[in-house]
Amino acid sequence: MYVVFVEELDGDPEPQHIARTLDQAFAQIVCRCGYSYRFEPAQEQGWCLFLIDVERPERSPDPIHSTCIKPRDAQFDLMSQAVDGRMKGHVALSLDAYRRANVMRNAQGTRVHVAAGF
Repeated sequence: MYVVFVEELDGDPEPQHIARTLDQAFAQIVCRCGYSYRFEPAQEQGWCLFLIDVERPERSPDPIHSTCIKPRDAQFDLMSQAVDGRMKGHVALSLDAYRRANVMRNAQGTRVHVAAGF
């Protein structure tokens, strides 16, 4: 299970946006951002995730790169990177990480710090 943070994050102890898998969390964030996406082999080695702004393609973010060779491993790695806040600040955390998280809001936005698990 993943908790998906969007701009209305208010520190609610009960998460409002839940996804059962990383794939679902990624899809929620991509949709919320107005992006389409595609996975492609990198020119050198590994894979790339291309995010395309549907309304303004010229404003699309830079591709995300993975050095994983196997497509399945690369897709998991790329989706994990994509939900770390680089897509318009949206984040997806595993439910365990969410329970350990220290969520702080300030004028610059929301910051999530996750303590190391034991």
